[in-house]
Amino acid sequence: MQKISFDKIVDLSYNVDENSPRELPIDPVNIYHTATIEKDGYFESRVDLSGHCSTHIDVPCLMYKNGFTVADIPIEKLFGRSVLIDLSENKRPGDAITAEDLQKWEQDNIEIKTDDIVFLRTGMDERVDQDIFNRKWIGFSKDGASFLTEKGIKTIGTDACSIDSPAGHELAPEVLPPAHLVFLGAGIPQIEDLRNLNQLPQIFFVTIAPLKLSRSSGAPTRVFAFV
Repeated sequence: MQKISFDKIVDLSYNVDENSPRELPIDPVNIYHTATIEKDGYFESRVDLSGHCSTHIDVPCLMYKNGFTVADIPIEKLFGRSVLIDLSENKRPGDAITAEDLQKWEQDNIEIKTDDIVFLRTGMDERVDQDIFNRKWIGFSKDGASFLTEKGIKTIGTDACSIDSPAGHELAPEVLPPAHLVFLGAGIPQIEDLRNLNQLPQIFFVTIAPLKLSRSSGAPTRVFAFV
């Protein structure tokens, strides 16, 4: 059994509420009360949300008819060693991250290993309240996604609103986002809208806890790192 030592736990997730980040045109979260202590003696709420709002996970059935759903994510893809790729000082909003960028990052830092969970820091979480967050974020090109897939990673995550660069969404739905197709086609779940990646070291242990939703291509997800 693997043992880990850590000094603190860092929450990498946004709250789920009407202010949660979301990729447009997804509707905002709606939480409304169905019972109150004053009237009913107890407090209860109902929640109306997309599976792709706030910090959330995407799974293969988002793009592939026979891909697994959130409820069927292999559990080993939801915890383990994670590598932080920090390109927040190297890329500008709207840029794509290519295989060449990732090769250079490896040369300057550490090797990405088979079964690593990889989190990308772009710094977009610092712009979550700005219009640019949903217009000119930073994401992977097709060859960047292919590079990591060929490395054998098991899960990918980003602090941006999408794994793909903006260019990957320009022709949708006629042409589907290529990085989504690459990662999800390889059975690699992807986490979008992470936060607090600036508090992480280059290597850490992470736990990913999505709602176990049946027949769903995405789910709000609590993500926390042990550092």
